[in-house]
Amino acid sequence: MWHDVYLKAVLQPDYQYATEHLLPHLFDALTAHALMLGRCGVQHADAAARHLQALREEPFPPYDPRIEDVFFTLDQALVRRDPAAAGALRTALSRNDLDMTIYRLSARLRLMRALHRVLTLRRTLLAFAQRELDTVIVAYTHHQPAQPTTLAHYLSAVESNLARDTQRMLGALSRLNLSPMGAVALGGTSFPIDRARTAELLAFDGPLENTYDAVSASDWQVELASTVMVASTTLSRVLHDLLFWASRGLIALEDGLVQGSSVMPQKRNPVALEHARTKFSKAIGMAQSVTLSTHNVPFGDINDPGPDMQPSLHGMWQEFREGTELLTASLAAPFVNREGWLHEARQGESVVTELADAITRFTGDGFRDAHARIKRLLAALHAEDRPLSSVTPLDLAGVGVTLPEADLRAALDPAGFIARRVTLGGPAPQVVAAQLRGASDRLNTDTDRHAALTRRFMDAHTHLRASPGALTGGPA
Repeated sequence: MWHDVYLKAVLQPDYQYATEHLLPHLFDALTAHALMLGRCGVQHADAAARHLQALREEPFPPYDPRIEDVFFTLDQALVRRDPAAAGALRTALSRNDLDMTIYRLSARLRLMRALHRVLTLRRTLLAFAQRELDTVIVAYTHHQPAQPTTLAHYLSAVESNLARDTQRMLGALSRLNLSPMGAVALGGTSFPIDRARTAELLAFDGPLENTYDAVSASDWQVELASTVMVASTTLSRVLHDLLFWASRGLIALEDGLVQGSSVMPQKRNPVALEHARTKFSKAIGMAQSVTLSTHNVPFGDINDPGPDMQPSLHGMWQEFREGTELLTASLAAPFVNREGWLHEARQGESVVTELADAITRFTGDGFRDAHARIKRLLAALHAEDRPLSSVTPLDLAGVGVTLPEADLRAALDPAGFIARRVTLGGPAPQVVAAQLRGASDRLNTDTDRHAALTRRFMDAHTHLRASPGALTGGPA
């Protein structure tokens, strides 16, 4: 019997996790292995596939401390039904290659779900941006007001980040989607199996070529964690901005996403954004634990990057999912205080870059000279406690600048500041509108690719869980 501490700390939690999250992948991997063995001429292997299908439909046995794990639980159930079939299934099979296959299948499913949520968030951002093409905001750099832009320009920038995250995830999928099956313990097998066939049945892109690599590698898990960490980091920064804007009344969430105060009747706390920020922070922490679990350990089949890592990966995917869903819901239909933002732009000093540009264009002097004169102008206005909006041609003359009144007023107009910036990637509404059209096309392409991959993976799963009578080796 196992030691009580080992049972409670390792075997029982592992069994519970596997039965809750890994069983469909266990059955798929074993069924594909059995079908491959049957095609290779191993007697009783086809019977093993049929028994697995029947066992799949039965309630899985509860934890029994006399049995090590879910694999041996299933193995004993198969022995009771058909010892010859159970024996055939164990041909060219180890828990080493089986476990790594199951973990890859599980990660593939979770990654596809994460991709779906990122695609949904991207679509929400683009719809939001389309509504705010002309909404003037003040962008900040170094925590200080910088220049006017539009809310659409900001949201388009965020979507561009998520588009790269999508490509990172799809790239990670291409390295994840390789089959360890047939690697056995690490040295392969002397039986004439067809590893490519097993990979095909499981909708992998192919088998991992090196059998030692197949049971030892954890780079794909670290890469998955890295993609989640990158996306979570970006979205946590966006949440910082959203909370800053909400604190100043520039945006407000729908009623179902805010909480009031038990004491202060006026409070509308944007708690959905706070919880989303926390969840991305937790996702980042769990992603880091994935890296630490595989750091400075032997390159071989060990528990650190195997079963012990799976709960961290599970938690990472869950926190990322919930954070993304909360952020998506928050951005679906928020209130935007367009007048408040425009007032900030008109009353602040964020347009002075355009004033320096206007002086440069009118005088023909270099921008460096105009920059220095504007700094002296601002110092004079601050000394008199006057806003930039009150500046006159006489004030400009005081710093040695001549500029027509019409040019001065045009330079101080935040909307004009934005409209004149029509270079590639700029904030002018027509430029951003073109960006959004391109982003929408890119999103549709990514969505179609995700849908095709989803169909491929689900078709493989559907085939492998077919009724015992309908189960075949699949297409040649």
